[in-house]
Amino acid sequence: MSRPFNLLPSFITHAMRRSILDRTLFFVLLSSITFSSIAAGIAGQFYRYKNEHNQLVLTQTLPAKYAEKGYDILNEKGRLIKTIPPALTAEQITQRDAAIEAERLALIEKQKQDAIDDELKKLYSQSNDAVRVLNRRVLDIEDIIKIKRTTIKNLESQVFDEESLAAKRQRKGLSVGDDALAKLSSLTQEIAHTRADIKELYHELDRVVIEFDKKIKRLEVITKHKATDYPDVLESIANIRQSISME
Repeated sequence: MSRPFNLLPSFITHAMRRSILDRTLFFVLLSSITFSSIAAGIAGQFYRYKNEHNQLVLTQTLPAKYAEKGYDILNEKGRLIKTIPPALTAEQITQRDAAIEAERLALIEKQKQDAIDDELKKLYSQSNDAVRVLNRRVLDIEDIIKIKRTTIKNLESQVFDEESLAAKRQRKGLSVGDDALAKLSSLTQEIAHTRADIKELYHELDRVVIEFDKKIKRLEVITKHKATDYPDVLESIANIRQSISME
């Protein structure tokens, strides 16, 4: 008859062996489940593409030569998961890049225009406000032109008087003095400068009209209100320009 103390080491050894066997079986089972899951995942994915004969092909592997032509990825039930488009050609890449650049430039222009629009709305509540400012600018320029025209008439009158005096002296056999000649020269130069000023004022009128024409038309767009006073101002400007051609 065996003693209990002699059975204890045998029991412990058996338990340890049993534990090692159980852990080994567990890891084997876990590994088989993992590999089965991976295999099932791979097996469940299909590729659909067109071959060189333009025929649809469904396989579990995708040949490299067909990848760049585009393909579909399907699950094991045949449902479409994802579509991979064909690779772009060099020409298509160029076109795409050009479109991206055009879009970038358009965005920059839009940002610039938005800034201009914001400034316009701060200055003018409606398009007719800009028309009234234009009208005042035009009238101011016209007034300056009128003053300079009057100045020219006065200068021409002085020239006439000096020339008359010089002619009288010559008829009397007297010489025209250097002072008189210098004064005539000065008056003539002043007339020429004043005429140049008037010409520049007409150029300024054109610049102002072009500047405000853009503002008014843009304000009509962003405020959605017509500049009803604009036609009358344009008619006034046309009359001023008509007077230029008659000079």
